[in-house]
Amino acid sequence: MSEIINVFHSNYELKGTMERQEAHQNEEWHETFQCIFTYKDNLILQKRSLTVADYKGKFDITVGGHLLSTETVEDGVREIEEEMGLNVTFERLNFLCTIPEELTTPEMIDKEFINIYTLEILAEELKKIKHDAEVEDLIKVHKKDFYNFCLNHSKSCSGYEISDDDEEILFTREEFLPYSSTYFECLGALLNKR
Repeated sequence: MSEIINVFHSNYELKGTMERQEAHQNEEWHETFQCIFTYKDNLILQKRSLTVADYKGKFDITVGGHLLSTETVEDGVREIEEEMGLNVTFERLNFLCTIPEELTTPEMIDKEFINIYTLEILAEELKKIKHDAEVEDLIKVHKKDFYNFCLNHSKSCSGYEISDDDEEILFTREEFLPYSSTYFECLGALLNKR
């Protein structure tokens, strides 16, 4: 089933609708939703599966996905349920920012208006997470370490697998989705303020 998404001009003015794959091929601006889970002094990141179409095996924010043309940003909680198995209300989310971002790979230029939120999860929710097949693993990273990583104070960042607290995972920017320095700087600064 094809997904129809809204496409935009570079000033975030609605242009029309288009099938998702066609929007990517035509390098059209479109909307996405991200949610960063926080737990005590940690952030939860995901490592993408090797079976997904885009960004195989890369590290990313906890939850992310495209908003369909029939959806508003509030419907982004659908992605949280699909990817993590948690049913939460939009009212629990905290708005971080909306950032225009061009993710460039040899295959495509992915132009997104990313609506970024945070969600403080509870201990029982952390235990209940059942991520879908698009996610290989979840990593718990200390907020200060991620802040330093985002602002390029450190070239790598370490975290621990949620499923095995003893298993340390080290990753670099090259192993993350190809976000711009601006994306990382904004994210680091805004998360640090929270």
